[in-house]
Amino acid sequence: MNHLMLTKLAWALEHEDGLLDAYRHDPGAVLDRFKLSARHRQAVLDHDAETLLADGLNPVVLRNLLVMLGVPHAELYQRDR
Repeated sequence: MNHLMLTKLAWALEHEDGLLDAYRHDPGAVLDRFKLSARHRQAVLDHDAETLLADGLNPVVLRNLLVMLGVPHAELYQRDR
């Protein structure tokens, strides 16, 4: 897993003007800016906390990323959304 790229993605979505809106419009185009494996790219698109956590992503980064993408705290680790 490229933890650095996922961390950069989470940071950029929170801090770069317009990036979160761009992600909501065309997530693939935004994710193309970050060198993610196919597995982790899909996990981000699916809001798959279990995969990202199991593969070693820092839990704080994971929380920030998924909350930025609109996943409520209570649903962070539920696959059946």
